[in-house]
Amino acid sequence: MKIVSFTMVNNESEIIESFIRYNYNFVDHMVIIDNGCTDSTIEIINRLISEGYNITVHDESLEAYNQFRLDNKYLRKTIDELKPDIILPLDSDEFLTGNENPRRILEKLALDRIYYIHWQWFVMTDKDDQDEVFVPRKMNYCFSKPAWNYSDGTPVTKAIIPAKYFDEMKLTLSMGHHTVFGNDKVEIKEIDNLRLAHYRAISELQLVSKTSCYTMRDIATMENNFETAQRTNQMAMIERGENMRTTAVEASYGGYEGEVIYNPIDLSFCKPETINMKYAALAKESLVKRVIKTGQEMAVRAYNSEREKREKAFLKPIVVWMDGIRGKECIFPNPSNKITILAELFNVRGYLTTCQEIKFLKANYRLIVTPDVVKFLPHQYIVLPNTVIFEEVKEQLVNIGIDQKKIISVRDYEKKLGIIKMMYCYIRLVPSVTKRVYAYFKRNGIKTTVNKIKSRVRK
Repeated sequence: MKIVSFTMVNNESEIIESFIRYNYNFVDHMVIIDNGCTDSTIEIINRLISEGYNITVHDESLEAYNQFRLDNKYLRKTIDELKPDIILPLDSDEFLTGNENPRRILEKLALDRIYYIHWQWFVMTDKDDQDEVFVPRKMNYCFSKPAWNYSDGTPVTKAIIPAKYFDEMKLTLSMGHHTVFGNDKVEIKEIDNLRLAHYRAISELQLVSKTSCYTMRDIATMENNFETAQRTNQMAMIERGENMRTTAVEASYGGYEGEVIYNPIDLSFCKPETINMKYAALAKESLVKRVIKTGQEMAVRAYNSEREKREKAFLKPIVVWMDGIRGKECIFPNPSNKITILAELFNVRGYLTTCQEIKFLKANYRLIVTPDVVKFLPHQYIVLPNTVIFEEVKEQLVNIGIDQKKIISVRDYEKKLGIIKMMYCYIRLVPSVTKRVYAYFKRNGIKTTVNKIKSRVRK
């Protein structure tokens, strides 16, 4: 039996290693959807992949948070491409557990129905091991009964999906993976020998960083839901200077009240070597660094909205490799004439560099970004100009995680555009250059403009 999980992530560095190492004991493949991580989440995932974990990462950094749409998109994609027998939709704070080995339970399930299981909801207590980084060992106290719906007291459900049945019944997964819908004839069975251990909050740092960063992102979206309301409420507590330990503990309860008991999940189902943590240091980024990175992300998104207004119709944006820098005491971008012309010829959304000193500067009115930020610039390709050695730069970019399928030479990019689009670009080139020169002239005068043109010609 082939079992695949899929999970959407957004700044999960404190928990992602625990999540993958633990749950991988019960699945054959993991699908991760990156919804714009700015912390070390993706670096940790890539290191686990290099260890041999069978994980596929899809980049959805340009999408606003829309779990319903993205979950169903990648549920379908996973069914079509990986051909699993069972799919486990998991959040990064959910750990599969059961009365016996969860893998064994899954393999016994008939594949002609959908299954609902329940949350085993863990909370923060004073008895947590603060020095432990593996979450299921750190937190051992949970509610004595499954988490319940506020409205009627019935247990909250989470779906387990036999893939072929889901596809044949033309079903849709609900927001949060709680239910399926779309066919009144669907057969659903609730089971209680399999559960999801749920660790909603695990530390003060996690609460403050996720609340601060998520609130910034929520401002830029068009939707509200229960979770965004909770985060906004928590942000108010942070801004009032309330005790963060108390606030984190309260957040871990999720609004529930009830008996809390010692009931750790059974780790004997895991191979001991699979739950040894290696990347705890990567998860300990400071709050300041996390907030700065999220602020930079939001600034890049604002840049995109302005840059897009100036781009040509019928062409998808590209990113071009920055081929020069200059200066010693103060380092500046020094683009060649060739990539300057490319900026006027095509829809160059920005430039890519590995030089940290020029990150977020502009050249030819385009933003310069480093590889960790380029996912926030819409681009069809990363185009390498003929002023650099193609294979050397390509190898450098691939080694730091850039998808090699997106890296292309100028010549190959022009071939992909074809004759008609290239003619369109050249027709638009003259007015584009004229407009830019005129704008420079208005700001700097005729003498400076002439000198600038001469320096460019001599370059």
